[in-house]
Amino acid sequence: MNEYEGETLKEAYKRGRFETMQRYRAMLLMYRDQNKAGEARHQEELNKVRIAAKLEFLEECEGLFSMYHEKKKIEFELVLAESKLEDVKVPIIDWFKLGEVMMYD
Repeated sequence: MNEYEGETLKEAYKRGRFETMQRYRAMLLMYRDQNKAGEARHQEELNKVRIAAKLEFLEECEGLFSMYHEKKKIEFELVLAESKLEDVKVPIIDWFKLGEVMMYD
């Protein structure tokens, strides 16, 4: 027996509207989470590039000044930034499986 048997048109419309609203709300939440994770990853990438530029600058100035300890400190920061970057995971949403091909447009 079908669970929707005996349902009036008004009830069917309300149920369909509610289910559609829930579906698109869930899709928006997935997209929001993906966007936030992408932004976090971007910030970590910027941090890594900033530290790598500092290290490169110190290597260029190595002949002028002796900054061994500063260089080791920045190398450690770079390793730390790379590990933080690896920890940030951006979820990949397969919109084709969800039946939302239009999201790729």
